[in-house]
Amino acid sequence: MALNAAPARILLAVSVLLLIAAAGTAWRLKQMERWNHLIARGEVVSAGDKAPAEVRFASAYALSEKGDVEGALSLYRQIEDEAQLGLRIAAKYNSANLYLKQALALRGASEASGALPLAELAKEEYRDLLRLDNTDWDAKYNLERALRLAPESDEEIDALAPPPGAERAITTMRGFTLGLP
Repeated sequence: MALNAAPARILLAVSVLLLIAAAGTAWRLKQMERWNHLIARGEVVSAGDKAPAEVRFASAYALSEKGDVEGALSLYRQIEDEAQLGLRIAAKYNSANLYLKQALALRGASEASGALPLAELAKEEYRDLLRLDNTDWDAKYNLERALRLAPESDEEIDALAPPPGAERAITTMRGFTLGLP
C-alpha cells in the first residue's frame, strides 16, 4: 500500500505546481490585456504603473501619433534610461524622429530659427543611437537629413580635422636603427 501512495503524492505535487504556473500565466495575460486596453484608449502608461518598458514604448508611440510630443518624449527618455539595448535604440530613434519632424514642420512654416535647435537635438539623438548601433541605416539616413537641415559649422568641422602639417602615418616618421642588421 505504501508503494501506491508515493506515486499519488508525486502526481498531486506535480498537479499543484502546474496549477500554480497556470494561474501565474493567466494573471500575466490579464495584466497584458489591461495594458493593451489602456493603450487602445489612449491613456498613458507610466513607470509608476509597473508596466514593462515595451508597454510604455507603445504608449509613447500612441502619444506621438496623437500629437502629444512632450509626453511621448518623456516616456521615451524613461525607456532609454532603464530598458534593454534593443528597446533603448528604438526609443532613441523615435525621439530623434520626433525632433526632426518638428524641425521640418517649423522650417516649412517659415520659422527657421525655431527649427535649428530641434534639428540639433535630432542630430545629437541620431549620433547617440549610432554609437550604440553603427549599422542602423535608417538612423544614418535621417542623420543626413538633419545635417542638411542644420549643416555643421566650419568651426565644428575644423575641430575634427588634424592640425596642419601633422604627420598622418607611422611610415612618414623618421626612424633610427638599433644596431640590428
